[in-house]
Amino acid sequence: MYALLPAEVTSKGERQSRNFFRSEHREGCAMQVQASKTNDRRAFMARILAASTLLATTDTSNANTPTDVPRPNPQLFQAGDFVWPKKPQAYVPYNAGTSNSAADDRALWRAERDAFLLKHAGAPTADPLDRQRIQVLQGMDYREFIAVYAGGQALGQPGVYSGGAFYVGHVGIIDIDPAGTPWVIEALMTKGVVRVRYRDWIEERFDSAIWLGRLKAFSSSARNDVVELSRKQVGKPYNFWNFDLNDDTDFYCSKLAWLCCHRALKISIDENPQSKRILWFSPKQMLNAKTSIEIIHNPGSYAY
Repeated sequence: MYALLPAEVTSKGERQSRNFFRSEHREGCAMQVQASKTNDRRAFMARILAASTLLATTDTSNANTPTDVPRPNPQLFQAGDFVWPKKPQAYVPYNAGTSNSAADDRALWRAERDAFLLKHAGAPTADPLDRQRIQVLQGMDYREFIAVYAGGQALGQPGVYSGGAFYVGHVGIIDIDPAGTPWVIEALMTKGVVRVRYRDWIEERFDSAIWLGRLKAFSSSARNDVVELSRKQVGKPYNFWNFDLNDDTDFYCSKLAWLCCHRALKISIDENPQSKRILWFSPKQMLNAKTSIEIIHNPGSYAY
């Protein structure tokens, strides 16, 4: 979504970079809208098919829900499902659930990255993975981070706008209480790991489209084990800069999902059993893990 910037710049150059970031985002959104309005017959037929599938899974019970922002019907929810929110045609914030500007998020991410590097870059380490991570982060700017984390792109590849591309920056785990009420367990930057009623969760995201996914090849009882483990993490702190996915000291959103599946079901959602990573395991990677995840509700181009 975002092309890479050359090197970190300051003062006037940084302001120019920030202005370019904003203008490119506006242009990219316009391109996405234009692409979604194509008159190509095959695209039209694909949209008809997608719309029929979407209608069968969409929640139409709330009259206040905008018709162009489809959500999954909560009656479809099962314990251990996953939900990914995305505001259509909008910047995906670093701090999920906020309306921060790209400039604010960029400043926050850079400050956190610099603090991480200050702590670890000067410390002697024999671990090649740690050295590689430090080297990558030293050369990474915010736009490349967004492309990698929210866009699921490989390191070093420039982001490209297209009608079929989208970014997503958050994921939560569905819990169903004995009364049948759905909840969401998630890791948030400002709150840590929390458990909130889905009704309240979706009200805070009233203008967001939602993907609903489910683990393949596991019984409802097995998937409930994922939920049971995730409940035990509630109250733990948020830490985006812990790159060991199997460390339950602290969490970010998709790390919480990865760890709970890994420990409860003995699987790796992304088929990579190595818990220590160079960079993050992202919500977009998880959404794209087609071997492990079945998408039950897909808002399709509505969410782009």
